[in-house]
Amino acid sequence: MTNRVTAKIKRSMKAVAVVGLAGIAAFFAARPFVHLVDDTDNLLEGPPPVFMDAEAELSARARPLTTDSELEDRASRPVETQVRVGSGDTLGDVLARAGVEGIEATQAIDALRGVFNPRALKAGQKVKVTFEKSPHGFGHGGFQMVSLNADPIRVVGAQRDDKGGFGPIETMRQVSKQVAHNTGTIKSSLFESAQSAGVPIQIIMAMIKALSYDVDFQRDIQSGDEFTVVYEGFYDTKGKLVRHGEMLFASVNLSGTPIAMYRFDNGQGTVEYFNDKGESVKKALLKTPVDGAKISSGFGMRNHPILGYSKMHKGIDFAVPTGTPIQAAGDGTIEIAGFNGSYGNYVRLRHGSGFGTAYAHMSRIAAGIGPGKRVSQGQIIGFVGSTGRSTGAHLHYEVLKGSDQINPLSVKMPTSIKLAGRDLDRFKAVKRDTDTLMAKIPPSTRLAANALGKSAALSN
Repeated sequence: MTNRVTAKIKRSMKAVAVVGLAGIAAFFAARPFVHLVDDTDNLLEGPPPVFMDAEAELSARARPLTTDSELEDRASRPVETQVRVGSGDTLGDVLARAGVEGIEATQAIDALRGVFNPRALKAGQKVKVTFEKSPHGFGHGGFQMVSLNADPIRVVGAQRDDKGGFGPIETMRQVSKQVAHNTGTIKSSLFESAQSAGVPIQIIMAMIKALSYDVDFQRDIQSGDEFTVVYEGFYDTKGKLVRHGEMLFASVNLSGTPIAMYRFDNGQGTVEYFNDKGESVKKALLKTPVDGAKISSGFGMRNHPILGYSKMHKGIDFAVPTGTPIQAAGDGTIEIAGFNGSYGNYVRLRHGSGFGTAYAHMSRIAAGIGPGKRVSQGQIIGFVGSTGRSTGAHLHYEVLKGSDQINPLSVKMPTSIKLAGRDLDRFKAVKRDTDTLMAKIPPSTRLAANALGKSAALSN
């Protein structure tokens, strides 16, 4: 009996064991395989834990609550709108875009005329339009003021007055007149080197224009040449240049040859630049009648690129892109303006002292240029092209003495003015004062004009 019971118990235990093993197998089959291993060393080698300073995070994100008084102040402020002037816009168009009614816009513009010509408005300029705060808490209230920068130091506008109409307003920015002294070494071009030295673009252009009578900027300027310029400027309280003044002095040292010029006002409304001998740098003819020109063919015998045989080339050719403006080399009268055979579109001018100049192969002649009309030095008379007998865009330029063409590069034009007597004495005083200014102001710095004392060199 006992043996039978024992056998039954054994069979029951085996059955339980089989069921248990089957359950364990099913358990592991139903979940991902996990490799349990003691890898404490690898865990220590992992990236360090990142800790967050919760208190600091909360303080960084927290914003101060806006007080009732601040909310009240914001609500009471006028509503200001900036409107950019588009191409062809009138001030009336700008005000209409800002939401100003037609009658009020007309009244404001009429008032503004007392301090500013609305027709002088330029595309890209910003106009500020101010309204009262809205009584409803959104949008804006009535139109109050329009204002704009008339120039770098003057703000003008029209503001509603106590009677409900509009009156002109004008305010001036706080600026001081200072004198700057810049020097530098020319690397690639005078323009780029002067700009790198901090010289305002308008002063650079004045310097290039004054030097252009004596300097051929494509051929005379070499890397390593030096320049000096002294000029006036108006600076705001932060030291920012808001408007350039007069150029007082400019010089270049070209391969050891100095060329210097001083500003001089003759007291009769004429301002020019003179060398240290009191001779005007302005000559009867410009060195080159086109900017940025390179000579592609000189004066003299050459193998003609179209005809294929040697022929006298009675001018010089400047290789410049089509459309480049051509300037009158000097004051004069137009003799010919029109199509002229192999010259293409052609203009010939007659100047003083028996000199003449001619300009050929133009793409077109400038409007208003015709025989018998007077032109001034630097006036645009046409545009570079390739009309007539030409292989590509260029200006063929001639200088004539009487009826004969001469080499433009060999012409030594006399100065237009030589100072004498009291004018020469006054110029010498200006030159002396200018030299003193340069000695007082170290290069690459500037000083307030009132700190330099009374000087004949400074403009009024």
